[in-house]
Amino acid sequence: MKLVVRQYLQGMKERGGLDILLPELLSELGYEVIHHPRIGTRQAGIDVAAVGPDPDAENRKSLFLFVIESGDVGRGDWDESLQAVRPSLGEVIDDYIQNRISQQYRNLPVVVCLCMGGEIQEGIRSQWRGFVENCSSERVGFREWNGDRLANLILSGILKQELLDPDHRSHFQKAVALVSEPEESYANFRSLVDALTEHIKSDPKGTTRLRQMLICLWILVSSGLDADNLDAPYRACELALLHAWDAFRRCPQSRQTRRTERLEIFHHILALYLDVSHRLVADKIGSHARKPYALSSAVQSHSALDVNLALFDALGRTTLLGLWHHFIAFRSDNAEQAEHLLKRDEFLDVAIEMIDSNPTLLAPMRDDQHIEIGILMLLAHMCYRLEEVKDYLCEVASRLAHGYARRFHWATCFQDYRRLARHPIDQSDAYFQRSTAESVLVPFILVGLERLGETEELQKFRNVVDTNLPHMTQQVWVPQEGTDGAIWRTGRNVGFDVPVPSLRVRENEVSLSEEVNQIAAEHREFLKFEAIKFGLLPLFLVACRHHRLPLPPHIWYGAGEFTSSE
Repeated sequence: MKLVVRQYLQGMKERGGLDILLPELLSELGYEVIHHPRIGTRQAGIDVAAVGPDPDAENRKSLFLFVIESGDVGRGDWDESLQAVRPSLGEVIDDYIQNRISQQYRNLPVVVCLCMGGEIQEGIRSQWRGFVENCSSERVGFREWNGDRLANLILSGILKQELLDPDHRSHFQKAVALVSEPEESYANFRSLVDALTEHIKSDPKGTTRLRQMLICLWILVSSGLDADNLDAPYRACELALLHAWDAFRRCPQSRQTRRTERLEIFHHILALYLDVSHRLVADKIGSHARKPYALSSAVQSHSALDVNLALFDALGRTTLLGLWHHFIAFRSDNAEQAEHLLKRDEFLDVAIEMIDSNPTLLAPMRDDQHIEIGILMLLAHMCYRLEEVKDYLCEVASRLAHGYARRFHWATCFQDYRRLARHPIDQSDAYFQRSTAESVLVPFILVGLERLGETEELQKFRNVVDTNLPHMTQQVWVPQEGTDGAIWRTGRNVGFDVPVPSLRVRENEVSLSEEVNQIAAEHREFLKFEAIKFGLLPLFLVACRHHRLPLPPHIWYGAGEFTSSE
């Protein structure tokens, strides 16, 4: 376990890594963190300041000033630039200690800590000793907190035995060891997270368990980066994000301090999730998106089903990241807003290139793949670029219609992989009706064609549906009051399905789009979710995609306030 933690710490960056981990670790160990890292402001050499016992001085209460460096500290890190270690330590002594310590801490002994994920290399060890001897005084002392010490603190604090019992440790170790086997790694990480957060509302150590989850997630992500396999880390980040949000929303409003701590942990996980998403989508998917069949070949399977499922999954990850940038943009200042909007459009470009280069994305095999198609359409709507994906929706409708009419590899409501692998077992009426008993995809396509003004394609698809699928229950899924309490952690479907009428040609017929809008207007419990009030619609989409729950009609593009680009 210690070796795993050491390797993890060794690879952590200073910004967005150690500077996030260290305050969480100190807080969990009982230190009072009085200064957090800041970007863009002068910090007089220090990254983190905390008050607590000095384990090297009989646990005497002291003021700790941390200077953080990533990896090992070598000759190039010591004094070759203004951001090097020695100038930073000089600023701490000449500026921070002299001018910036609050009155309430002025009488405390000061401990200046050089904190790093690795260690001080032998080449500058003598220079470090000389600096310490010259600058130490009766009031000011120096400490070295290297990766080995941090690993011991993590294992004795956040991951100590009574907090991470043997069963939990086993799941964690397997998740890390099997990171190149995504299904096994994710299954073990899910078992760990479920166990840690099972009773988090009533657990007085609930925030501690969230910090445990965060540390374990960081280590898993680090292992995935080392193994050059980010599938399990991505899914683990999604899961941790949903659990962290659920822990925050369950915390009573009266516990403001605890809510603030949990929200901070949620934001740390969100930052990690977005970082992993970028590495996966931009570096691995985006770089091959425009090459014909490149992503399909990368699945390394002769099964058309495997390729189809993997490519739709990649499409969902890509478009969801674009939507995250959209919603972050409108909560940022002007400079950052422009950058996020640019990335939003870039990821829509990647999605379109994927579709153009991989025809399997034109033919959904599962009804629940309307989730990925819906997120794509929503992103295109946000970007004012629906015209660029209009032909895609028409082609999907055409291929769905062909499959239903010819009973040839038609889209099915089955989700179990083994049933999908055998589909279709025959072309009998009984099997066809069983495998197409219900659908959210069909009404979604009908509504999409109608809203895009594709009258001819709409009529063709409608005729096939009316002729071949009179038995099908066309429906939309709407959340209800209990959904907010179940969707994040477990993904239990506690919403309900609302049937919508099959379209037939009549003079005064109400359009299906209007029917769906009416359903959304009548069932507004979704709008009361705390995540929606926080402006975190992409988080709800993460939950839908992760747990394979349908998109409610409130967020089908063109249907209400969530599809506005304002």
